[in-house]
Formats: sequence, C-alpha cells, structure tokens
Amino acid sequence: MNPILTIAVCTYNRAALLPRALDSILNQIGNRRDLEILIVDNGSNDETPELVAARQLQHSSIRCVVESTAGIAQARNRAMHEARGEYLAFLDDDAWADNGWIENLLHAIESVRPSPECVVGPVSLVWEGKRPDWFPARFETLLCRYDMGDAPRFLEPGGYLLTTNSLFQRETLLKLGGMRTDLGHRRRALLGGEDNDIFNRLLANGCRVYYEPRARVFHPVPRERQTRRFLIRRLFWDGASQPLVAANRQSDWTEFYQSGKRSARYVLETLRGVLTGNRNAAEAGLYRLVQRLGRMRTNLIMALGTSRNAGL
Repeated sequence: MNPILTIAVCTYNRAALLPRALDSILNQIGNRRDLEILIVDNGSNDETPELVAARQLQHSSIRCVVESTAGIAQARNRAMHEARGEYLAFLDDDAWADNGWIENLLHAIESVRPSPECVVGPVSLVWEGKRPDWFPARFETLLCRYDMGDAPRFLEPGGYLLTTNSLFQRETLLKLGGMRTDLGHRRRALLGGEDNDIFNRLLANGCRVYYEPRARVFHPVPRERQTRRFLIRRLFWDGASQPLVAANRQSDWTEFYQSGKRSARYVLETLRGVLTGNRNAAEAGLYRLVQRLGRMRTNLIMALGTSRNAGL
C-alpha cells in the first residue's frame, strides 16, 4: 500500500542541522506505515550521506535519493517524481515542525471542502540570541517568516506561499510541471521566486491553496544572517529574482532603462540621508538601491538574450 503522505526534506551540506528537522517529523509519525520521509541529498559533500545512512538503519520510513544537479527547485522536483504518497509535503532542512504539524496538514485535506490542492502553514522565526533592533520587520519574510493570520482560509490572488512549510497534491504538482528550475537558491546564487510562481500557477489553473495556521514550523535565524551585509546580499538577489517572475513585462531593455532611472533616484535618497544625518532614511534608500540593482542585473542578462544563465 502506498503511503498517503510523503514528507520531503531537501538538503545540502546541513549535517549539523538535519537531525533536528528529521526528529521533529519522526516524533509525529510513530509507527504509522502510511507516511514516509524522503530525503533528497542535493550533492552534499559533508557528513550528510553517513548521517542519513545511519538514520535509515534506525527508521524504515526514511528513504534517500541523490539529486546531483544543484538547486532547491531541482531537488524539490526530484522529490515530486520519487515520492510514493498521494500528497507531498516539504520541510526545509534547517527548519523543524511543531507538534501536530502532520496531523493539521492532513486534517485540512480530509475536512476542508472543497478539498484544497495545496495547504500551507505559518513559519515562525527563532533568532539566535537577541533579535537586532535595527533589522527591519518588513524584511523578515526574506528570512522565511510567513504568517497569514490566525484564521484558516483559502488564499486569493495577490497572496503567496512558502515551500518551507507546504503540502501539495502530488498529481497536481506533476501536471503543473513542478517548480521552475531557473528560480530558487542555487548554491551561492540566492535567487528566489519559485514559491510565488507555483502559487500563481496553482490559482491560474483553478487549484485551491488553503492556509492552516495550526500547521506551524520554526525556522532559525543564525547570527551570520543577522548582519546588514547578509541583508544587503539577500535584497540584491530578491531584486534579481523579480524580473524572472513578473508577468506582462515590457521589453527587457525598457525594463533595464527604467530600473536604471530608479537606481539613480535611490542613490540620491541615500546620499540625502547621509548628508542630513538621517540614518534611517539613508539605510532605506540603500536597501531600495541594492534591490533595484539586482533587478538591473537580471534585466541586462535577459536583454542580452542570456536569460538561461540568469541564475549564474
């Protein structure tokens, strides 16, 4: 009998963090035979293979496959093809599930009508040490924070999802062709947008995305991600992702020209903040500038006709 649910953990060089993710799932599975854990090793060269092999000896519910092509979208698509469950849930390798996570995901599938093709839940940040006062709350979503409120409901156009904490009807995901592999983190290239893209394609094809606030996971924010340097890098790649996801774009050269004009404006905003001693204004201008420069980077690559290499 095939399992009803496959829980996929896609991982790359996270041997130190992976056990926490696996334990948070295993603690909820118990002796159930209708659930399986699928680890997709995206070419790890640390102790991940040995760790996974040891866990497989301890737990028969764990399977592992290796996806050598780099990229989180590639790894999730491999999970989509390898999973045996009718439904496929994703949990990040550095995240961990709250008690009742699996139960609440499955309850939404079994009880909500009309039945959703996708269920998503909140992602709470867990800061290492004290949260920096300077970190702008509006950018916490770049650290994987996701919260659509306390009320369960179907999400509407204009919303989004995070694959960090998500469940899909596997057949639906297959019909949609899975995740776009030109998007998503790929080693040092922090492209995103694959989550927004799959959300938009689900709704465009008449599929329903349901938000279940009780299906919560937790995501760490280590100290190395609590720096302005990391935020600036993350904002750059967020901007670089936006042209790849945007629908109804103008010509690539027009987009590049308009991004250049906005960048010049943000340079002036930043300088004005510096000259007037308004640090908040200077930082806000810098953040907008970095994000716009990321857009320019991708606009230029696409205008030159090399969009296939936009993630390199």
